[in-house]
Amino acid sequence: MAKKKILLFTTQLLKTGGIESHIQQFTIQMASNGDSDVYIFVLNSKLSDDQVNNLKKYTCASVFSKKNSITELFKMIRFIFFSMFIKYDALYTNGQGNSIYLISKCFRYRKWVHHHHTAGDKADQQTWPSWYIKALIQANIVIACSTKNAFDMQSVLNREVITVPCFSRPIRSNSIKQISTQDDIVNFGYYGRLIPEKGIDLIGKLSNHDDMAKIKFHIWGEGKQYPPDYFKRYPNLNYHGVFHGLEELTKVLDQIDAYLLLSTHPEGLPISLLEAMSAGVPWIATNRGGINDIACDPLSTRVINSLTDFDVVKKEILSFVADIRSGKISRQKQKELYESKFSPAVLVKRWNKILYDTY
Repeated sequence: MAKKKILLFTTQLLKTGGIESHIQQFTIQMASNGDSDVYIFVLNSKLSDDQVNNLKKYTCASVFSKKNSITELFKMIRFIFFSMFIKYDALYTNGQGNSIYLISKCFRYRKWVHHHHTAGDKADQQTWPSWYIKALIQANIVIACSTKNAFDMQSVLNREVITVPCFSRPIRSNSIKQISTQDDIVNFGYYGRLIPEKGIDLIGKLSNHDDMAKIKFHIWGEGKQYPPDYFKRYPNLNYHGVFHGLEELTKVLDQIDAYLLLSTHPEGLPISLLEAMSAGVPWIATNRGGINDIACDPLSTRVINSLTDFDVVKKEILSFVADIRSGKISRQKQKELYESKFSPAVLVKRWNKILYDTY
């Protein structure tokens, strides 16, 4: 049977980030599945040469455009020209802006699926240009990153908006680490962008509290607002800098007993939570965006509804620690949850249905 042809268009790809991870894993997993030929068109690529070369292994044709590059402009024109002779089974667009609508007019395809990955609330809607709104109305299927985001978009677009989990990198951790005594230190970790909206200051405040003496906090990442010297005021918080690649991420997740995400801004679907799950690491996070959608176990995937009361946040974390100490939470069960709900094998089937089934 002939393979299906997917054209993946995205407005930009950075070196790191949740949606960037999803797009790279989408390309790899859909191509590796054996049923799809993937063509990728990136309007503004910030990927490293190694990242680009890796993705090219899984694509039939690709363009990774860079601003102010004549060479890349010719590659883009060439890609569009040769695509005139192809009718894709699915156009999968990702991002937002007028270019989404324009791209939909440049290619031939049977079905158009658009993935909107920002908040979708009133503030976000004010940033949508007119042609992007046309794209959201005309696409066969529109996907949001969370149930809440989908609801907000449906109300203004007057159409169905669905949700589906993003792809994440499965972390094959060999750790069998388990807290054995009440005196063992429980290690909480956060990795990602260091911005105030990720709760970095609150993590620091928690680390300084006397009740947290048996908990060690760890942070990986970088951000202009949080230089390394910032963390010196928190003796119970270890700042490790940045890490690179899957091997180093595996080592990070092997070091921690729980992942902590105290977001104060609208989240899409944090890929870091799925990566932690795949390695068997339980997590606790605030109820923002799509986080509640992937909280599939009351013990190992926990949600804090509000960060306004410090004592309530502290109580939630200490309760989580108590359950880790008592053995109620196991890394093996967390891995099994990931495999059954969010693994590439599960998601390839869901995405195949979305992309190729008759609309």
